Amino acid sequence: MIKFFRKIRYDLMGKNKTGKYLKYAIGEVILVVIGILIALSINDWNENRLKSNKEKIVLANIHKEFNENKMQLDSVLYWHRKIHFSCSKIMSLFPIKSKPEPEVLDSLSVYLWDSYGGHTFNPSQSSINALMSTSSFDIINDKSLRNLLISWNDLVEDYQEEEQYSRNYVWNQYDPYMSKHFDWNFNLKDSRNNFAVLQTLEFEYKVKSRHDFVDQILTSSGELKILKETLDKIIELTKPINK
Repeated sequence: MIKFFRKIRYDLMGKNKTGKYLKYAIGEVILVVIGILIALSINDWNENRLKSNKEKIVLANIHKEFNENKMQLDSVLYWHRKIHFSCSKIMSLFPIKSKPEPEVLDSLSVYLWDSYGGHTFNPSQSSINALMSTSSFDIINDKSLRNLLISWNDLVEDYQEEEQYSRNYVWNQYDPYMSKHFDWNFNLKDSRNNFAVLQTLEFEYKVKSRHDFVDQILTSSGELKILKETLDKIIELTKPINK
């Protein structure tokens, strides 16, 4: 093809047909430009196709990971609610007699046991960490999704602060106090338990504080609400589209 155009050019120059040569040269330039534009378009299309395929893989990984995170959060919240309920039940028994009735002791034994627990939300973030480490957030076209993913780590840390306060209270104050006065599995039929403690303001305060720390996680703080909304939104925006 190049030889063909070159032969035409030489023929026109040899026959001194300057006007036709100029028209031919302009046409040849236009053809070259068109060829370059077509090549660039094909290259851009190919790059966009590769980027789109990569985005689909990334979104699928995020969708799977955040569905697993949602299941973990639901499990953690189940235990938080169980603790909250148990503390509420103990508080409903205040003031407790120094020698409670057997049925009260049975209920109290269950509620005290269930008032323990240090479950925390520790989501998997490998998909987001991979995007952060390679500075590849721009591969995600949906701007709202991109912003949610960028803010996710900070939301998790804010929520985990509430859980950590509750956890610290259990191991630094609640457990040392309970273990000092009751056997390890709250078998309140054991005479070695200090039943006089049940009438003290300190006992009530310990249980009430335990309740309030968990209440802070579940209702008083806005972190959980924002976290759940963000989690659900990310799952929705990364849902595979069936075509």
